[in-house]
Parts: sequence; structure tokens; C-alpha cells
Amino acid sequence: MRALLLAGLAVALAPATGAAAQDDLRDRVTRTDDKVLAGRVQNPFAPDELVLLQGGKRVRVPRAEVAALDLLADRVREFADRRVRLRGSTKAQWFLVEWARTHELPALAQLQATWLALQHDLDAAHEFLGHERGAKGWLWPHDGKKLLRAQFDEALARAPLTLVGERFTLRCDANPVAAAAALLDLEQLGAVWLQRFGAALQLREVLRPIDVVVHGSPDAFPKWGFRPLPFYEPPPHRDVALTFWAGPLPQRPQRLFFVGTQGLLYRTLIGEADRGSDRDRVSAWLEIGFGMVMEHALQGDAGFAAPAEPRREDLQALTALGRDYRLTHLLQLPMYGSFYLTDDTATAVNWSAATMFVTWLLQPDNDPPTRAKFLGYVRDALGAKKGAGSSLFDDAMGCRIEDLDEPWRRWLAARAGY
Repeated sequence: MRALLLAGLAVALAPATGAAAQDDLRDRVTRTDDKVLAGRVQNPFAPDELVLLQGGKRVRVPRAEVAALDLLADRVREFADRRVRLRGSTKAQWFLVEWARTHELPALAQLQATWLALQHDLDAAHEFLGHERGAKGWLWPHDGKKLLRAQFDEALARAPLTLVGERFTLRCDANPVAAAAALLDLEQLGAVWLQRFGAALQLREVLRPIDVVVHGSPDAFPKWGFRPLPFYEPPPHRDVALTFWAGPLPQRPQRLFFVGTQGLLYRTLIGEADRGSDRDRVSAWLEIGFGMVMEHALQGDAGFAAPAEPRREDLQALTALGRDYRLTHLLQLPMYGSFYLTDDTATAVNWSAATMFVTWLLQPDNDPPTRAKFLGYVRDALGAKKGAGSSLFDDAMGCRIEDLDEPWRRWLAARAGY
């Protein structure tokens, strides 16, 4: 079993180590002539034609010729759902290791076994990982040494650990059990993101894992402004999400789902940002807003995140009501200067305004309806990089953005409890 895992894991790790993503053949497209094509579907939500990356080439399959799809994405989502559903049983959590392995998810099998070994010191998980048992307990291979668990934890400060999933990797220099749980939560985030917005935004698949780096404390964090605040630096720059542990017993890294969503936005929709500056963004308010929507949407214990009704929206709504500028100004706010540079009331208002305006526009029951038109605008503004101007917004929504100010304020007041 160990040999089979490592053989499969080489495929899963290939994108992270620079090998071509098209060498991964875990998606299957069955055509109407019963021919089965293996590879990775780059654009699973495209309405007209699928692009299958296969053996160094691109195979185009018209939607009309697709009889069935067997996608890795569906297996990842099922793994994440099963994990939450079976959270009360360590035995069931162990069975998920084998389930992931037999469903061509070797990286998730390895990650799940790592979490079980860290959290529960499960013998079967240690054996699956190939650990040796010493006289004083199981030994963890790290940085060329074999260490007892306490030594392993201490060694991370000198030689950080990188954990690998399907859509994310996570690098940490402390708290490995919480780090493994955080990566499992990020895999859930990726599944929920594509499920909620894949069709409407015609998102691409994540074929190369998004790198997340978690620093051991706010003091060690390379802050990007006045105070430590998680951020994402998009390609063609570092292409990495950065966050940190805060407090004595942190459940998750700070704003984990926010920075994870930033990575997903760029990998599945935007592509690259401005090459001239790592501070410029295609549309800051949209990127902040979607990041915070997903930050609030996923809740639960570490490692078992699941979609739930957002919490603390009353405070966000109350803060957003403090806005003293027009909605056209919100569309033009720069990322660094308006959301990171300072730590003041105006910055807090910007964060809440972006969060709650996106939240409101996504509501399914607005009158008149806004969700479908807004997602069409997002597809143009971010996916086609047409910018964040108010004229594009007005055309997509079928009304002037100024006309939305009053209904949005009424909704905010209701959410704030007025």
C-alpha cells in the first residue's frame, strides 16, 4: 500500500514541484462515441468546449460531444463532505485515508494520515506514513533526521514543514497539528468555492496548488501595512498567501479562508495581476469582498470547516453604514492604500463596505434581482480584466450604481438591527 501511495503521490506533487500539470491524468471525459479521454479538465464550467490537458497537449472536446464527466473535483468535494459528516469517529476518519487512496487522491490520503498521526497518534496512520517506532515512540522524519514528536514540533522553527493537498499547500514553522487541520479546511474551501461560483463565473480548475505560508506569530509576520494583516501576493510576483498564528491556542491561522479565497480568485478567474507592482489589484473591493464572504461562510472546528450562516454580520453592517463616500468611490479604492496601509476607522469602514456590498449583491432574493447580473459583472471585471469602472458596473446591472445606494443602506440597517 505504501508503494502505491508514493506512486500516486508523485502525480499529485508534480504541479508543486514544477512538472507539467498535464501529466496528471485523473479526470476522465467520456464522449458520445463512447471513447474515454484521460487528463485534467482545465475549464470544467465552460459552456461550449472543454480543454483537456493530456500528455503535453491540449485536447478540445465540444460540450455537445461529452456524454459523461468523471472529475477529480467531485472526489475532492466528496472527501471533504465525508470528513465533516464522520467527524465524531476516529475509526471512520482512518477509513477516509484508504478511501482517498483508492479514489486517486494520494495527497489527501497522505494529509489525512498526517493529521491522524499528529492529532490522535494513531498507529495505523504512522505505519501508513512509513514512520519508524523507536524505543520512546514514533519517529517523525524531518530535515534529514528522525525525531520524536516533541523534537519534531521544536524543529519546525528552524526548518518549516510543507504539507501538500490537491488545491493548496501549507508551509508552517509551528503548531503542525493545527496546520494539517488548516490545510484540510482549505481543501474544503476550494470545493465550496467551485461549487458556489464555478458555473456562474466559469471558473478554471486549480491544476497547480496555491501556496499558503503560516508564520508562527504576528511578530514574525512580514506585515504589509501598519499592522499584521493576512494578505495575498498574486502572480507574476510571489504568488503566495501569507497569514499567521495569533493567541495562545489558535484554532486556525488568521483569516485563513480570506487569503485562501484570494488565491482561488487569481488561480481560477483572474490569472495574473499588474506586472509593475505587487500592490496593484484588478479590483480591490471585489477581491476583499469575496474573500470576506468566504471567510464568514465557512465555520466549525479546526479541520472540519463547513458552510454555515455567516456570523457577526450585524457588526459588519453597522460599520459599513459609517461610509461617507459614494459607491462609485468604493469601486475605485486601491488595495494597499485603502485596505492595508493604515489601521484606523476609515480602513475598517472600507473593509466592511466591500464585504457587505458584495454580500448584498449576492443575495438571491433582492428586489429587483442582483445576483446573476452581479456575477456577470464579476466575470467581466475580473475574468476579462475590464476594470472596476462604474460604467461597466452600470451596464452589467442595468441601472446606475448610485440607484443601489438606498436599497443597500436599508438592507444594512436591517442587518445591523435598526
